[in-house]
Amino acid sequence: MAEIFGILNITTDSFSDGGKYLNPDNAISKGIELLQEGADWLDISGQSSNIEAKFVTEEEEWNRVEPVIRYFVPKGIRISLDSFRPNVQKKAIEAGVRCLNDITGFTYEGDREFLKSYAKKYPELKFIIMHSHNRNIAKVKSNLSPEKVIKKIQMFFRDRRNELCSFGIKESAIGYDPGMGFFLSEDPMVSFRVLQDIEILKLEFPQLMVSVSRKSFLGNVLGNLPIDEREFATLACELHLLKNKIPYIRTHNVLKLRQAEKIWNLCQDSE
Repeated sequence: MAEIFGILNITTDSFSDGGKYLNPDNAISKGIELLQEGADWLDISGQSSNIEAKFVTEEEEWNRVEPVIRYFVPKGIRISLDSFRPNVQKKAIEAGVRCLNDITGFTYEGDREFLKSYAKKYPELKFIIMHSHNRNIAKVKSNLSPEKVIKKIQMFFRDRRNELCSFGIKESAIGYDPGMGFFLSEDPMVSFRVLQDIEILKLEFPQLMVSVSRKSFLGNVLGNLPIDEREFATLACELHLLKNKIPYIRTHNVLKLRQAEKIWNLCQDSE
């Protein structure tokens, strides 16, 4: 069974659910709902990764996520922080977060020397390296093609893995997210090539985490389907991930994925 990361965006401008959970009580209620639906982790964010989103200050980002972290950590809930800012990451670890999910692959400006001591102090810490062609800068256009994308991702993962390991982080603590959607290219076939060749990535990087949930490449191949109508397309891709035994899946709708996973497993050969 895959471990599921339930997405909780505490932002004003996330592409799918921006503005819904800015109130701490609403965010906590949503987190409880995701856990009840079967999430293994809550993946929380206070800064949108939407390429059209404005950057909030580090203080504002932390103020958004801190109440949720403080509520769930004492209850033994596993929290993943979706943030690329070293200072926010450091505060989160100190508050009990045990997974850093970084959309820049730990390349964003700032001092990461703290990772050396924190990797020793908190050996259960996980680090998710996400590939992005543009480090979330909208004006940088992708030159990735379906033919080149796997090799580009592999090169990026190797480079980032080497740096994290140089901090004393164990390779077994590192996860890898190929990005998908606009993180790869405006061409939806680039994302579909990643899904087609996911086994190639998995051979070298078995700790894959993939998020296809409601993403643009799904809507683009279905006649520009609106975000709120991409659930079936999302599930189709997530079943593909289950079939390929991807260990971590990040999603908005945990209940639908858990239901689909159960039916999928019941349909498989019993041998």
